[in-house]
Amino acid sequence: MTPIEKAEHALNRRIERLQASLRDAKSEAAQRFLFQSLVVCIGTGEALTAYVRMIGQYAQARHSELKQTHATLTAQHAELLESGNALLERLKANPADRVVRKEIEAAQRSMAAIQRNLRRGANALQREVAPSMALIDPLALTAKRFGEADETDALRRVIKEVIGHVHELYRAQPTLPTRDIIDAAEWEKSALAAIDEATDSHEAYARAGYQTMLALDVMTMAVSPTPPQTAGEAAQRANESVAARLKEITARLTTG
Repeated sequence: MTPIEKAEHALNRRIERLQASLRDAKSEAAQRFLFQSLVVCIGTGEALTAYVRMIGQYAQARHSELKQTHATLTAQHAELLESGNALLERLKANPADRVVRKEIEAAQRSMAAIQRNLRRGANALQREVAPSMALIDPLALTAKRFGEADETDALRRVIKEVIGHVHELYRAQPTLPTRDIIDAAEWEKSALAAIDEATDSHEAYARAGYQTMLALDVMTMAVSPTPPQTAGEAAQRANESVAARLKEITARLTTG
């Protein structure tokens, strides 16, 4: 199985366990935290899928842009080549013509610049998607560990890992307006404190899942057409996105 498939398998097994525990739960508090755990477990899988899907959409959009630019530059190169050939014929007729020689040199410089731009375009797309692509497997492994986590220590490790992935992407993604949007140390501190304040293991799991979803959504925004410009914007958009996903999943579970 691929890392993504392993993550899906672990999350699905956890979902099955949570559903069984929810059916057997007697107290309202236990039911509430089990249900929250179930929702964030489903949401984590969907958030991971959304991250991978956004990378593909970004690559397709940039490829389309580069394809248009490539066509324009190729046409310009062809025109310069045709013009250059005509100038060479004129130079053959009059080898001492300095004006024609200078025009040929200018055409050669222009064609060389176009060739450099064509290579730059291809390399730019690779550079832009490389950081996010490189984190797919590590993220999948973290999601798998989240699905398998039974102890608070395991949940704490998941939080540290996923926030570390966010920090890595925001430091490496070349299309972001700034590299210091994410304060990983402060985020990790507050997230771990929230887990430690949980009253039982299911509440801790739900809180860890919420933070994991936040991290995945912040990473998805990094490769979106409109990445966040500030830390405040990143936090607001991620919280709104997670809230919307949780609401939608809750609606599916309660009305299905």
